[in-house]
Amino acid sequence: MHFSTIPRITRNGQKKVKLIWQCQRLSVCDSTGGFARSFWQIRRSIAVKLLSCERKAGNESFLSYAEAMGTLNFLARLVLVSAPLAATFGQAAIADPPYDDTVGTVFDIIKSSDATTFMCLKGLDRAERQIWDKRVDGEPTVMAYLFQAHYSDGTNIEIAINPEFGSQEAAQTQALRFAKPLGRLPTLLRQGIEKFSLHKGDRGFHAGSGQVVFYSDAASQRESYDHLEESLFHEAVHASLDEAHRLAPGWIAAQQADGGFLTNYAARSPEREDLAETALFAFAILHFPDRFPPNDTDEVLKAIPHRYAYIREHFFPIDKPLTWQVAPPADCSDCAGGSCIND
Repeated sequence: MHFSTIPRITRNGQKKVKLIWQCQRLSVCDSTGGFARSFWQIRRSIAVKLLSCERKAGNESFLSYAEAMGTLNFLARLVLVSAPLAATFGQAAIADPPYDDTVGTVFDIIKSSDATTFMCLKGLDRAERQIWDKRVDGEPTVMAYLFQAHYSDGTNIEIAINPEFGSQEAAQTQALRFAKPLGRLPTLLRQGIEKFSLHKGDRGFHAGSGQVVFYSDAASQRESYDHLEESLFHEAVHASLDEAHRLAPGWIAAQQADGGFLTNYAARSPEREDLAETALFAFAILHFPDRFPPNDTDEVLKAIPHRYAYIREHFFPIDKPLTWQVAPPADCSDCAGGSCIND
């Protein structure tokens, strides 16, 4: 189920070099992780790195698919020959993470057809909001279009839309676009989100304690392969759980006991990304096992058994519902008068 990474990158002309720095570091250890790997496993493991490298021919362009595959086959065979020599010289074989990142997988864990706790969206007066924006590498203050999204479990999220969307109506459409899928998250994650903000553009999503920031073009790409809810889940972990858990002694002990990572993204930033990367697949296995292939379930449980147990115990125990009442729900009865939008 890892094949989707290649077409996702090659068909997205704007997202050119996700891992370009790795092109300078491609080595036996980088490519294989461990040495007891088949040709096809190694081929898959370096595919993303190879296809991330760009070449220049007047204008920037990717390697053609034929060129990439030819080079990939050569490198994989070279690794197979070189691995025993490296092992002879005592290089440690450390298991490669089974996935590059969760966003590059094709698992539709939270479906757009699933029930949502979203009740209504109420328009608020425009007001200044300071929102981090990767496009300017800063946190400008904007006169945002504001909305309050209300959910049946008593959670509420302020949705701030960048004024670049041009009108109250356009902003409302965007707010509703995200208010409903936010209602498909577990209460544990939604209750930690105080503010959800949206810019235009195709930058990576980000989150901090209590807030999540998305970019509309990047969200459209995630929607194209049914990954919007999964992306919201990842960022909601940052907003709701990171502060209390990502550096907690129990989580660090579980990391050390597992001795590896589920994704390369988590391995590159274990203090920041490991919890959010791991939580999504653990959640799938615990509550939607029919939506997660058995082979991948085995791979996940083999890679991170202690962190899986931590997530099961602290976040998503199988004997408790994913949604519970945290407060009385808001009154959405005035939506009939046109002052808000209900589901």
